[in-house]
Amino acid sequence: MVEPIRSVAITGALGNLGWKLICHLAAQSGCSRLIGLDSRKADEGQEAELRRLAGGRTLDFDLIECDLAAWDDQRWRTPLDEVEAVVHFAYRSPFPNDSWDDANLSFDMTLNAAQAAADSPTGERFVFATSNHVMGRYKDPPLSTNLGPADLHPEPMPGVGTRWHTGSDGADATIYATHKWAGERLCRALGRRAGGKTTFACVRIGWCQPGANLPTTLSGTGSHFHEQSTSADSETDRWFEQMWLSNRDFCQLFQRAIEADASTWPDGSITVHGMSDNAGMRWNIDATRHYLGYQPQDDVYAG
Repeated sequence: MVEPIRSVAITGALGNLGWKLICHLAAQSGCSRLIGLDSRKADEGQEAELRRLAGGRTLDFDLIECDLAAWDDQRWRTPLDEVEAVVHFAYRSPFPNDSWDDANLSFDMTLNAAQAAADSPTGERFVFATSNHVMGRYKDPPLSTNLGPADLHPEPMPGVGTRWHTGSDGADATIYATHKWAGERLCRALGRRAGGKTTFACVRIGWCQPGANLPTTLSGTGSHFHEQSTSADSETDRWFEQMWLSNRDFCQLFQRAIEADASTWPDGSITVHGMSDNAGMRWNIDATRHYLGYQPQDDVYAG
């Protein structure tokens, strides 16, 4: 029987996804130790919210300001030697059409966090928040040709970098996605070397917007930073809609990624897609269900 993981560190803990997950885990009775790592300093309100979510039970938590790109920064190195699982969200920029400078710094953070988790005497699981943009070229021909519902598995060669129009200009996520693809390959290599001591789950997250994350606020612009869709391309609208990941499915997905039995994972790592159960989507989540026990509850078209 697999022992439950009770201590978790989350990088990028004060960002959109990191904060959703740390709040979810704070409310779970199985988690007794939580560490949030971020380049920003937490405020008293955020600490109070975690105490509120824990209810009457004892939850040992720390929200730590640190520089994950600096290997010798003991503010994050020391905590990673004390937890069983690390979930890595930290990224230099929240925008998918970022610069090489941003992507390089982000990869430094991924490399540091993954290597530290593999080296940790307590580290059992590293969860890497990779991105749908690794498969973004499958949005358009020629890769999209004859691509039907559930045809897009994690295994094919990547189509790195979505290209789309925001309504006012063109956007290209190739640089952002290149870092994510490199991070996936890093996790596979470390998983093979670890020999089962530390296992690695790469989750290609769909679209999980800040806040309530409602289907009605999705946009063909591909970003919550822009106005509601001005795209005249219905195929682009569908592409972004069909990768929606609801808040409750997101929380379930990452809790499963932390806790799942890895005994059947090939070479100590997996790469899976992370979307809700959206009707007609081209993304295939069979491997997510199989390896993680993921059971999505929501559908972007359910109304």
